[in-house]
Amino acid sequence: MKKIILFIISVGYLPVVLAQGQQEIPAMQLAADSTRHLLYQAGKLTPSFIHLLMPSAYNTARLDYGVIAGKFMAAQDATNDKTFRFNTEGKTVIGKTDLWGSFDYQRTSEDSTHFAHQSRNNTSTPYYFGSPANLSYHRVIYTARAGGQRRFFNEHMPVVASIDYRIGNHFSVNDPRGSIRDYQFNMNAGTGYAWRQKLIATIDGYYGYGAEVVNISYKNTTYSESTVYANYVNYMINGYSEPNPKLSDRNYTTRFRRSGGGVSILYKDKVFGTFALTAKRIKEKQFYYYPSSAGFDTLAYYNITKTELHALWSKNKWAAKFDYNTQKGGDYQINYKANNYQYRSKDYTFRAVYTGRIFNYGLQLNNNSEERLDGVTGNHVSYEHYTIQPNIGWNHANKNKDRWGADLALHYTESIHPSIYTTSINVSYFTHQVIQYNYYYNAATTAGGRFSLQYTKHFKGFYAGLKGTIAYTEAIKESALILDGAMKPGKDRTYGNLAIQFYF
Repeated sequence: MKKIILFIISVGYLPVVLAQGQQEIPAMQLAADSTRHLLYQAGKLTPSFIHLLMPSAYNTARLDYGVIAGKFMAAQDATNDKTFRFNTEGKTVIGKTDLWGSFDYQRTSEDSTHFAHQSRNNTSTPYYFGSPANLSYHRVIYTARAGGQRRFFNEHMPVVASIDYRIGNHFSVNDPRGSIRDYQFNMNAGTGYAWRQKLIATIDGYYGYGAEVVNISYKNTTYSESTVYANYVNYMINGYSEPNPKLSDRNYTTRFRRSGGGVSILYKDKVFGTFALTAKRIKEKQFYYYPSSAGFDTLAYYNITKTELHALWSKNKWAAKFDYNTQKGGDYQINYKANNYQYRSKDYTFRAVYTGRIFNYGLQLNNNSEERLDGVTGNHVSYEHYTIQPNIGWNHANKNKDRWGADLALHYTESIHPSIYTTSINVSYFTHQVIQYNYYYNAATTAGGRFSLQYTKHFKGFYAGLKGTIAYTEAIKESALILDGAMKPGKDRTYGNLAIQFYF
């Protein structure tokens, strides 16, 4: 694994080093062009698109610091979130091989996180630990990605491959003290047919595995010995109902295995424009167990199927993109020897952009829905959202090639027919603070906006600049349903970010 990580990092840095001697820096021009940048981002979806959608000269590095504050949030999010991040990515061509790579380091400090001893990489899971106490969580995450494409047999047979590796370390600094270590490794490969610089079609295979190791401990052992100190009790959430206290054996391991297949097609023509489509279906199996002296004890199983489809069309200064994602999950409870928990989610997004000489225009429409059901108790929660987000951007280059840029986006989200049913039996912290709280959060109508301003200076061989972003979301209408004892989210949420960016 160390060799794989070093390879990915080298791929991410290599284009930067190769590009430093160039006199022209098209990476800056692409970054200021919404249409071309959307094509570049689509190139990350599959290595089949790297050759035709990614220019070789787009190489970046970025340092940023972001802060999120406010109580309009999901129940298991943090009230305050501070994140430092470093990212570098780029593409190069070595002989007849196109290579793209990225490396990302993220360090986050969360304040007031509760009922969520989680890595946040597997949020639909039915099995995890949690407690009512507000915890300060620290997270360090490394992510490395690399993809490549090479053509054989007179450039008619493309061979594509990519790898994606993540390592995470998460821990809280107050009782109950959660400690979570996770890693995920994914790879895919494919081959198909290519025709000139106009068409590529591949059949893709996907495989991945990973693990999460969770442990809960206490500095003050008094809290761990009984349920007298209610806020500090460690609970085992197993489904979507009121959980049971877990006062001993407070550790478990999750193993992940996933596999699937898909297709990728890209057609490029001067008259028609560029059309790209990629789709895949991945089935993931999650196996929860407790290591013991006898080997291990099985705790639960969870299977989830993920389906994705992405379609893109672009011509001249126009581009439009459609994304579809769906997840369908279900567990197998050892106690009942049957399926109990079911999870469903769907997300549709349409985005259109136009790049003018000075202004960029964009419009994004989104529909997303989610449903959770606990079979034993009958707890059932669902919601659906419609969001509209228009934006306008401005960019200007002076005679020294320095650039100014600004972007303004507004958003409005309407909640459609949210519903909730929770049993009246054994109702306590989790029902009031998570299930019912999340109903109010997802039933709210919201509006807000985002504004960013940046200045980028031209140097010989590279650009360097600053970018500041602020965003605000407010709940302008909440559900009139009264749920006795339920906690409710706050009214608003604010985000701020300051970044140093380099283009090579």
